[in-house]
Amino acid sequence: MRSIDTLHFLVYFMLLFTVPKQVCSYKILMALLLESDSVHFFYTKIARHLIEANHSVTFLTFHDSSFTHPNFVNVNVMEGEPPLKGNAFDMVDFEGAIDIFYAEVARIGTRLWENQDNKKVFENRHEFDAIITSASGNSIVLPYAINFTGPLILIQNAGVEYIATAFSGNWLPPSVVPSIFMPYDEYMSFYERCMNLLDLWKFYHGEISSWYEFESSFLESYFPGIGDISRFYGQASLTLINGHHALDNPVPLLPNQVEIGTLNAHTPKPLPQDLEKFVASSGDHGVIYFSLGSYARSSDIPARAKMEFVEAFRRLPQKIIWKYEADDLDLPPNVLTRPWLPQQDILGHPKTRVFISHCGIMGAQEAKYHGVPVLAVPIAFDQHRNAARMVRQKVAISLSWNTVTADQIVDALNILINDTSYSERLRRTSAVLQDQKESPADRAVWWVEYVIRHGGAPHLQYPGQRLHFLQYICADVLLFFAVCTYFVYRLAKCILLYFLNWCLGKAKPQKTKIN
Repeated sequence: MRSIDTLHFLVYFMLLFTVPKQVCSYKILMALLLESDSVHFFYTKIARHLIEANHSVTFLTFHDSSFTHPNFVNVNVMEGEPPLKGNAFDMVDFEGAIDIFYAEVARIGTRLWENQDNKKVFENRHEFDAIITSASGNSIVLPYAINFTGPLILIQNAGVEYIATAFSGNWLPPSVVPSIFMPYDEYMSFYERCMNLLDLWKFYHGEISSWYEFESSFLESYFPGIGDISRFYGQASLTLINGHHALDNPVPLLPNQVEIGTLNAHTPKPLPQDLEKFVASSGDHGVIYFSLGSYARSSDIPARAKMEFVEAFRRLPQKIIWKYEADDLDLPPNVLTRPWLPQQDILGHPKTRVFISHCGIMGAQEAKYHGVPVLAVPIAFDQHRNAARMVRQKVAISLSWNTVTADQIVDALNILINDTSYSERLRRTSAVLQDQKESPADRAVWWVEYVIRHGGAPHLQYPGQRLHFLQYICADVLLFFAVCTYFVYRLAKCILLYFLNWCLGKAKPQKTKIN
């Protein structure tokens, strides 16, 4: 009888330590709205990894989700057309892009703060252990941080970015960190450093200030007295940066600024049967993959440039897989178009030779992760900077939409395919990206848990965050020293002149009066 009891105890003991716990450790709110589909997918992957770690995630978004899990609640706060669904080529002009973003923020903000489901989540926000949002473009959700006692966590999806990093007090040197809107990499000439500094100054004191004034003014009608909405960014406990030193080049980061670049990348899966058949038919020539991502549509390419690409494809022996959303082209037989394609499965295929890309942050990372040379045709925003980095690293060739010709396309593709140095450099970069002590997803989850466990981890907050930029670079101290030096100089000069006058007066011979 005692042996049976002992057996029962051993079975119970083993089950106690082998059955996975189903209790959620933390409740996390992810509020991410003004993003493209690819960036939204990146955020969704973070949410899934948090759920796999037994946390509960409530996701404020503009998407319905096919993902279901007991620990996942998807709150679609948008009715009607999701944001950022216009023509990406309308954003080539910066001023036009800003106007589009202003209109989108007003539309999204109105629907967000008048949505009943969102109001319920907002009223119960103190039940969450942490709030995760974007480090830029999502200020409209920052009222969630009002009187919130848990940590605010930011995701910097465009990689290392000067303005977003500065909110934590980390003013990166503009001599080696290019503005997100400039077509430069970290190795800038004197002229480029001048232009970069002017752009950062203009952007920070012009567009950014106006942007936050607009959002603060908009939110004032819903939250009277809310004040400057950007101050909440400075209260963040952690910033997850979608970058890696092999992607963006090394820069000095704070302990609470953690790189998680290539979190979206994954090992390629087998292609669908019809697509695999098309790829296999390319023989030794291989295939070229053409995609402008989830926001820009190939069907919106300006007509002249579109015809140049079609003409170039006619001249190539390779097969072309093109993410194209319409059927308005007369295409040669070596071109296959689809409105959606499994991008990473194609990039990871051994027959893929070149990736024609606009160089969005996700596509640029995936090309490096899978080791595929890039023909870059950037459109707007950080894409020019991403393309400049890849050209400098000699893993890409860049062309302009305004001047591109079929001859340029063919010549560039032939160089990228036949010059093996491009693929060799990418193989080395790919090896570095895949040689990390933990996966970017595990790193992100661990740091989220860490700042929650330690009450926002105030010991990681940089003391320089409390300083104004002029104090940070000791401009006030240098000015004080300059003023002191000037007064010491003036005082010394006065003393010297007085002493000289006194000496000269003593040495002057006395005149004798003759009667």
